[in-house]
Amino acid sequence: MDALFVALPMVIIATSVHAVPKYTSTRMKCQAVQATVREHGRVMLTYPSQRVKAQRLYDTYVANDRFCRPGEVIKTATVPSADRRNCPVRQCEPNDRQHESDRPDRGPNDPAY
Repeated sequence: MDALFVALPMVIIATSVHAVPKYTSTRMKCQAVQATVREHGRVMLTYPSQRVKAQRLYDTYVANDRFCRPGEVIKTATVPSADRRNCPVRQCEPNDRQHESDRPDRGPNDPAY
């Protein structure tokens, strides 16, 4: 029983360290959205869908490529903010070029060419 009281706080601390803060981008000006991403390094931004009423969209955005996983690269994306329809932010995506380099070279006689 004593081990449970020692282990439980450690588990709580370990899981809270990796928590990604969540913000609604349309409640902040673009400059504040970008500053929030820079400050935290990795954040989840949520905003209303422009196509489907009452649907919320969300994704994770990063300050730079240090916050991407191995095999991912940084790309520019946009989110709506209180003052701009397209506020530029950064996001990680799989590196397609890396996957292409893993494929063997194919010649004109290869049926998959």
